[in-house]
Amino acid sequence: MGNRKNFFGINLRNNFTDLQKKESVYDIFLRRRSVRNFSSRPIESKILRRLLEIVRRSPSAVNKQPYFFYVISGKQKEKFNQVFFKKGFYNAPVVIAGCALENDSWVRKSDNRKFAWVDVIIALTELIMAATSEGIGTCWVASFDLDKAKEILSLPENMEIVSLVVLGYPLKPLTIYRYKKRKKLKDICVINQQPVIS
Repeated sequence: MGNRKNFFGINLRNNFTDLQKKESVYDIFLRRRSVRNFSSRPIESKILRRLLEIVRRSPSAVNKQPYFFYVISGKQKEKFNQVFFKKGFYNAPVVIAGCALENDSWVRKSDNRKFAWVDVIIALTELIMAATSEGIGTCWVASFDLDKAKEILSLPENMEIVSLVVLGYPLKPLTIYRYKKRKKLKDICVINQQPVIS
């Protein structure tokens, strides 16, 4: 047996073959989809803690970590449902609000661009992929009542909500998903300034 490291109840193994590691990672990416209908099954606190640890470990520009995350569940989630425009999110047991701290952000000198929003998005993306590995469905929610969300969370003036992510167990398992509408690679990418050949 290879070395094992316990990560909030998961034994992480170092003895996977390279092929097994690749297959496992790609499988997670292919199973991820936006879920808008959830079962009533709660997310175990141990699993939620694992997901938040992934958020904490996510990369940020110059390691500034210019973000804060509100985890909303239980009675607070019932109240928070007021911000959603779609009722399908009401049954999700957890919602996480990813907030940017612009004043703490790394700034790119060439154009004075602040990267706090980018760092929040990276962290939420890693959260979503980790949740997928747990069989938990997620959905980005950018369309919501922003003012109401700020009011419920008593959001400080130095924070800005970048996006919400709802989490919960889907009514149908997360199987390999075939996307109906995706642009072709040649329409979104060039390699060394040359078109990608389909």
